Amino acid sequence: MAIDKKTIKSYDDYALKWAERMRSGKNIAHKFLEKPAMYKKLPDLKDKSVLCIGCGTGEECEHLKSLGAKRVIGIDISKGLIDFAKKSYPDLEFQVMDMEKLNFADDSFDFVYSGLTMHYVKDWTKTLQGVYKILKKGGTFLFSTHHPVSWGAETNRSKEKYSSLLGYEKYKDGKCEVFGSYLNTKKINDIMFNEFNAIDFPDIKVTYYHRPLSNIIGDILKSGFMIMDFIEPKPLKSIIKNGGPGFYKRYSKIPLFMIFELKKV
Repeated sequence: MAIDKKTIKSYDDYALKWAERMRSGKNIAHKFLEKPAMYKKLPDLKDKSVLCIGCGTGEECEHLKSLGAKRVIGIDISKGLIDFAKKSYPDLEFQVMDMEKLNFADDSFDFVYSGLTMHYVKDWTKTLQGVYKILKKGGTFLFSTHHPVSWGAETNRSKEKYSSLLGYEKYKDGKCEVFGSYLNTKKINDIMFNEFNAIDFPDIKVTYYHRPLSNIIGDILKSGFMIMDFIEPKPLKSIIKNGGPGFYKRYSKIPLFMIFELKKV
């Protein structure tokens, strides 16, 4: 199990708070950026079998089922999140499962979906190979994840300022100061929703991994998938009138997330 135990415990402990935040619309990165872009890429799911990896408290599974899918199974490594999902959506199927150890028969699913989960594991090989095996031929794996431009940056937080820098400053005397590390894989220990020490949400301590795009694409191609589409989504402009003008200004110029559409051939 490569997902950090601290991350699993955080989601177990705060499953209710997580669900409340997801359903309240306060997570503007989800509501105005990642989810609209992912849902726009969904294929026709009528009578299809669907697996949702990293389903959390089940909201995405409910949406996928509403589009006519014959069967939707949601998996997550957090028992706390899965227990809450089962209570919220009793007509859907949920299982506690490690995405690096997918326990399904070969050729089981027409479509596999994963929203902002892949960056929790350092090595994508097992997950990609597992998804490839359980997909039917011609099936699609659609997933979103952190964009390495943003997560390769050097971040600094205080009560007054949040900075994210990737680049360098070169001085006349030949000295150079470098900010960030795009080309090197790194482990990131973080506190979710901690911008400006937010007090409206408990400390969800998480660990995820930054990897350069070349490593990611290399793993995808080695797994046998064909890359059908690659998207660097921008926020919806409606976020400007919903408390997020600064968010729009940043992420309409700098990518926060990226989306891959892969096909089993």
